[in-house]
Amino acid sequence: MYYSIKGLVLNAKIQGEHDKLITVYSYEWGKIQAVVPSAKKIAAKLSSATEPLTESEFMVFGSYPVLRPKITGANIIENNTKIKTDFKRNLYALYAAEVSDKIAPFNLENTVKYNLIVRIWQILSVCKYPKRALTAFILRFLKLSGYAFSDYLKNNNAFAGIGIEKTVKRLSNCSGDNIDMLEEIEEEKIWNCVENYLTNYIRRPALSVFLKKIGK
Repeated sequence: MYYSIKGLVLNAKIQGEHDKLITVYSYEWGKIQAVVPSAKKIAAKLSSATEPLTESEFMVFGSYPVLRPKITGANIIENNTKIKTDFKRNLYALYAAEVSDKIAPFNLENTVKYNLIVRIWQILSVCKYPKRALTAFILRFLKLSGYAFSDYLKNNNAFAGIGIEKTVKRLSNCSGDNIDMLEEIEEEKIWNCVENYLTNYIRRPALSVFLKKIGK
């Protein structure tokens, strides 16, 4: 059967000699993997629509999403050109995509998570402090996914203290429009805490090493 779905491309890789395998966080089905047949020969329009950090409307063929449906057509909804053409912002956006991929289960629809990913890509294209925005995104995504990050803070002596707990709460509750206006934020300490948590309980994102090299 053919289905029309809206999705965010989290990552893409070549599979076999010609096909491309993409991981998509879809609005209708949650996270899925889909095959783009003959990726080296597909039209430029379909190729662009299946690149990471792109929101697209896909036409897919398959009996069920768990069986890796095939992409037969696509239209770009949002290309996120501003973050794709800025090296640092691109890394932050890819980090957000990688965290989303690691945390989100397959085939479990969650429109709140979908909209949160859309929003962080939007914010990263314009905000003054992208690392702060990324940290706030991760905190929210962890909470939505049921991870007890607040308990981790309380039980970890290295990050103990009422001050940092309050700061984390302020950051996780801050809207994207106000992310640049927060004051007295211990950004690096909170970031290190978040990275340690991801490393211990999920898996350290591969892009961590690149973010350390570029700094803030």
